[in-house]
Amino acid sequence: WSPDGRRLALERDGRIVVVRADGRSERAIAPGHEPAWSPGGRRIAFSSGGDLFTANPARGRIVRLTRTPAAETAPAWSPDARLLVHAVDDGLQTDLFSLDVSSGVSTRLTNDPAVEQTPAFSADGRRVLYSTEVGAVETVWSLRPGATAAAPIGLPPFSVRPAPRPALPRPAELLPDLEQRPPADLSVRVERRGSRPHFLLGFDSATDNLGGGPMTLLAHRRSPRASTMAVTQRVRLGSGAFRHYPQVGVLRYVYASTHSHWHVMDFQRYELRRLSDHRLLVSDRKSGFCLADHWAHAPGVQPNEPPRPVFNHYCERGNPHAMSVLQGTSVGYTDKYPSHFHGQNLDVTRIPAGNYVLVNRANPELLMRELSYENNAASLRIRLTWPRGHRRTPSVQVLATCPDSDRC
Repeated sequence: WSPDGRRLALERDGRIVVVRADGRSERAIAPGHEPAWSPGGRRIAFSSGGDLFTANPARGRIVRLTRTPAAETAPAWSPDARLLVHAVDDGLQTDLFSLDVSSGVSTRLTNDPAVEQTPAFSADGRRVLYSTEVGAVETVWSLRPGATAAAPIGLPPFSVRPAPRPALPRPAELLPDLEQRPPADLSVRVERRGSRPHFLLGFDSATDNLGGGPMTLLAHRRSPRASTMAVTQRVRLGSGAFRHYPQVGVLRYVYASTHSHWHVMDFQRYELRRLSDHRLLVSDRKSGFCLADHWAHAPGVQPNEPPRPVFNHYCERGNPHAMSVLQGTSVGYTDKYPSHFHGQNLDVTRIPAGNYVLVNRANPELLMRELSYENNAASLRIRLTWPRGHRRTPSVQVLATCPDSDRC
């Protein structure tokens, strides 16, 4: 089952298939076996040809995670969707490994001649449960990654020797976590383009940083003739040092009547999708975001005791000649854009009456490093009608709100 209970991922004739719970709208994803839906419902992990892959069922994007001579099977997600625990058969024995989906780092969890299989994370993500088989005897074990021994559940006839977790080459990262709020404050505005009116559905967009560290973006260009800046993400480590990830985005200077400054492009994406088959009908034409600590309204932060702002540079406003820009979002702060502000809308002029899903996504290409990507999308189920005809302003009604999901 998908986390929202609306779809099933299954294997049919050697292919991963996604189907609605009522059996309709079947869609083949890729050749593979053992599908496992991520906690937020955006990705499906599976095994194919002895390697691990993920698929985005909404967008059809397939990502290869491993490429080894061993047979890697039975993937299972951690609750934060950062890790996949799975079985690896190298032809001599089968052991368990965990794979960091973002970095690709693989860590051995067990090293034993017993056959380990069907791994799964506990609900808090602190333990891995799995079964072992020796002869005809099958038992269940619990393993804490990094521990020196596994704990049996029952009375096993043997002992398992987990491999000690290797020391991390660098201290742990204090990553941000972008929590996308559902669209809000919906309204329709008329815009004249020649003789024909265009109807724009506007909405608020807000993205909270609920992670362990700030979203810090450093951008620069080598020449004033360059129209864009390359963006590097700076991540603070537990030791107090920093780690840098280049090529996570592009900055462009935007001239506007309301404000002119450097925007990080494609930080958010807005979509109108058909409810029946999730087909994309309209996408945004917004030019980007200036990330700054303007609103300390993230959940868990008291309005009368906001955290100290760090990013208050306004993205080099009024300075198109800047050679470098610092922008970002501190923990507890929100990047918010109001309805219709600087392209904060979708053109619904040619959309017929019906039910749709309005989706807001943060970090849509997953280029910026985060604690979890499972809360990067939120949506509304809406009904659009034209009570006075298609040359008069349509009516929009919100039917349902769906946090942490691009389906509603």
